[in-house]
This record gives sequence, structure tokens and C-alpha cells, in this order.
Amino acid sequence: MEQLSLSQFDGKKLDGLVFCSTAYSFLEKIRSFPGGLSSLRMRKTKAEKKLLEEILPICKYIQYKYRAGLYISVCWSSGNQNFDAETIQKGFYVEKGFYPKNGFLEVTCAVHPNDYLHRELIDAGGISFGPGTLIRANDKTIHGAPIYYSGHEFIDDFSAIVLKAIAKKSAVPTRYPPNTTLIVACSLNRLYSHHEWQKLIEKIQSVLPENNFSELFIYDQAQEYIASL
Repeated sequence: MEQLSLSQFDGKKLDGLVFCSTAYSFLEKIRSFPGGLSSLRMRKTKAEKKLLEEILPICKYIQYKYRAGLYISVCWSSGNQNFDAETIQKGFYVEKGFYPKNGFLEVTCAVHPNDYLHRELIDAGGISFGPGTLIRANDKTIHGAPIYYSGHEFIDDFSAIVLKAIAKKSAVPTRYPPNTTLIVACSLNRLYSHHEWQKLIEKIQSVLPENNFSELFIYDQAQEYIASL
């Protein structure tokens, strides 16, 4: 596979829809390489990791927000600054004060601690019933078993993962500039119905830790459920 570079994004101010189109084209380019799907699944390079864990979640946010009267440009940076991207907004809704002219985006991923085993098992052609019971044996093979949940236990389990991710980003409240949105990209512990997703969001809201983010944008990467808090 050729050397991958994020230079088309890094430090470049792009219209939000152009940013999304560029990101998806880059994703398809990697997918088209021999072994590309495996490389993406395993995040084998820094570029793939940044694409999947920062750039694509930003795309989801931009596509949710971008509309007539709210035109968003985005500048993503790969460095160690205290945000992942800066947004510049214009249009009727900005002129009327509904949205700020400038904002910032920070991305975090809410995944089960065994998510890497889940991806590795699937990449090797195995069958995974979810990350909850996966273990790596002494011979390096990965084993798991079907999981049984009683009631909404699976929602309680995953809400704790989301809350931990938010709390970690909120640990130093003054770290982020004003008008910073935290994007939380979720890999859920099973497929959720819409009702179950709503239950998850209600659970998160009921015990949400104190934070200084202007918005929490939470979404499921598989079924693309969305919540803006």
C-alpha cells in the first residue's frame, strides 16, 4: 500500500461539504487497495487512525449541522493543540445570533475496552458475539461467547463507557476554548433499536458529569443514531 498522508486536510480551511467529500474519497481510496479493508479495520497507520477516529466523526457533525442559513467551514489539525478542528460559520442563523461565528471541535470515541479484540477477531475471519466476553488465550487466539443481558443491562453498561469518555475529556475544564463541541463517536455493545438508543441518551443525561463544552454531539457509528445535548 502506498504511503498515506492527511496533507489534504491538515491545517487547510475547507468548506464543510468539501471536507466531507474529501474524507469519503480518501476512505474509498484506502478501501480499494489490496488489504485496504483490513488495514482500516485494524487502524494500521496513523493516517487511518486519524481518519476513523477524528476526521469521519467531524464529517458526521458537519453533515448534521450544515444547512441553508448555516454554512460551515472546517480546519482540522493533526498537532497537539487543545482541539481537533476549528469551525467558521456564516449565514442567516449566524447573523441572527443562533450560532457563533467561530467554534471548535474535539472528538472522543466511546468503545468497549475489548473493542480492539473484537476488530482483530473479525479481521481474522472469526465470529464475535460482541466485545464483552472476549479474551486472548495464552496461545494468542481470541475467544468469546454469546452474551445474555437482563432488561436494559446493556444500556447501563454502555452508558458508563460514554460517561467515562466525557468525564476524561472534562477533567481539565479550562483546557478547551469557548464554543467547543465534544463529538462522541460510539461503537455500541450491540445493535440498538431507536427506543433503546433514546433510553441510552436519557441515562447519560440523568448523570451527565459537569463539563464546559457548549454541546455534546453523540452518535452511533453503525446505525447512525444521533443526539445533541
